Amino acid sequence: MSRKVLMAAAVASSLVALTACSGSGSDGGGGKTTISFAFWGNNDEAATLRAMVAAFQQAHPNITVQSNWIQGDYEQKLQTAIAGGEAPTVAEISDTSLPSFSRAFRPVDVDTSHYYSPAVAKAGNVGGTNYAVPFTAKGKVMAINTSLFTAANLPVPSSTTPMSPDDFVTYAKKLTKRSGTKVYGSAPLWYDGWLIAVGGSYFTPDGTKCAMGDAAGIRAAQIVADAAKPDGFTPTRAEAQGQDMGQWLADGRIAMMPDYGPWDIPKFAALDPTTFAIVPMPGKGEPMEVDALGIAKDATAAEAEAAKTFATFMSSDPAAQNLMASTRSALGVPVIQGSVDAFKAVAPKVNLQAFVDAVQNAVPTPHVKNYLAIASRNSNAWDTRTAIGSGHEDPAVVMPQVQADCQKMLDEANE
Repeated sequence: MSRKVLMAAAVASSLVALTACSGSGSDGGGGKTTISFAFWGNNDEAATLRAMVAAFQQAHPNITVQSNWIQGDYEQKLQTAIAGGEAPTVAEISDTSLPSFSRAFRPVDVDTSHYYSPAVAKAGNVGGTNYAVPFTAKGKVMAINTSLFTAANLPVPSSTTPMSPDDFVTYAKKLTKRSGTKVYGSAPLWYDGWLIAVGGSYFTPDGTKCAMGDAAGIRAAQIVADAAKPDGFTPTRAEAQGQDMGQWLADGRIAMMPDYGPWDIPKFAALDPTTFAIVPMPGKGEPMEVDALGIAKDATAAEAEAAKTFATFMSSDPAAQNLMASTRSALGVPVIQGSVDAFKAVAPKVNLQAFVDAVQNAVPTPHVKNYLAIASRNSNAWDTRTAIGSGHEDPAVVMPQVQADCQKMLDEANE
């Protein structure tokens, strides 16, 4: 079967699935309303969302929510459904993708007082209008093997105060051991994250300019590239290919694992708390994804009202927010203060407050049209040209060129 035929079949299949779950509106029976809810995620994340939906339906028996779990190519399938007039009533959407979908969503009222994080409060707002209701945050922390710090006569990082990027690099080099059983100071670094950590940014705060080619962007690229060289402090690209860095951390093969997300909480909770710890990301942290709920513009009045009730419940009711994480699965960090204690109680011996702090202190991500396409082209450029990936060119030369190309794409998107 040709590639085009396979793609056509996949799109047709996704349309059938989305159509089957589209909102049917009021059924005429006692004011009951049916809405559809599209979302992504792995098995555990989907189970968490279904549990939140079940809590909603228990609280609101007059509203039936038909869950539509889309596995793979979520945004493409969502876009196809919207274009075909078969949009789900409510769709999960990340804050970085919202600008590309905002025209398909109704403006919504968002009570920003619900949220303890300024970054979360702004996540659904594009151009001064709220098009989605934030309901889960995915702040990043760093996981460490404390026994490796002790063995290297290094102080264990603070559970509350971030290391400086310079201290991180210094410690990572000292923690790297090549004689005997090889140990690396850190798991591979993510450029986009390290860019924020050193005080740089992908875009200017207003989202109109690309900024990775300035001094901070070049510095971040150099750190990431040098770290992955054969004499660096992270596994090389070849060594890390297909490997589970979380298992390497558990096995004592790496001392620090930046870019540690809340979805890893169940795995971390199973580790020995006397040997492993959660601490803040170095410097200014990493970009935080905020997932929100958009309501279809073409929803009927009854569907829209039911969808508003659903979105409000998911984003601000402890009955939903308290289900955000468990020892079996974790979708993200709750966004309301009232559910923080329930979140931390999931693994009381783990410093889950670090995740909450990461959400509280996150640098807001500017809303940019065609973000994913721009980011993909940029990362491909520095991956192929510098030692961040498989290349050998100087980041000081490459990053300003990437910024210029990024700016061209950004300007075209805003025309």
